[in-house]
Amino acid sequence: MVRKAWLGILCGGLLLVAPVVARADAGGGGNGGGNSRWDSPQEKLSSPQKVQAEYETGYRYLKAGEYKKAIKSFESVLKENPSHALAYSNMGYSYRKLKQYDKAVELYGKALMLDPKLAEAHEYLGEAYLEMGNIEEAKQHLTILQTLDPKLAEELRAEITRVDKRS
Repeated sequence: MVRKAWLGILCGGLLLVAPVVARADAGGGGNGGGNSRWDSPQEKLSSPQKVQAEYETGYRYLKAGEYKKAIKSFESVLKENPSHALAYSNMGYSYRKLKQYDKAVELYGKALMLDPKLAEAHEYLGEAYLEMGNIEEAKQHLTILQTLDPKLAEELRAEITRVDKRS
């Protein structure tokens, strides 16, 4: 009876150790030097660090005018952190630059639901409304923006004035 109990403990212990040994054999440690997913720098980052790194990648794509790549990065950010208001706002910016205004407006709305004081989202939403020909909606966001960020408000005001003169 005692022999069977020890055999059970030994077998159970092997089951617990086997995945660790398999991971080490797959290149996850030691001097194997393999290219396993355990060795990738992204795996070593914690979730908030991964989200920040991916957000920064998306922002670099946005600044470079590579809007489709930026959208992919911001989607990855939102998959990990669905309450990242800036990711929604910048993804909206990317869609606006691709002239997909309805999607952009939807994303700015999500950003503002998460952070109603996100000045950039108000400015970008105002610009989207201008590009859609809705000057009154743009002016509503200008009013809000004046209290949040006077510099951004001035930029939106200049755009509204420019569009208003053409009309």
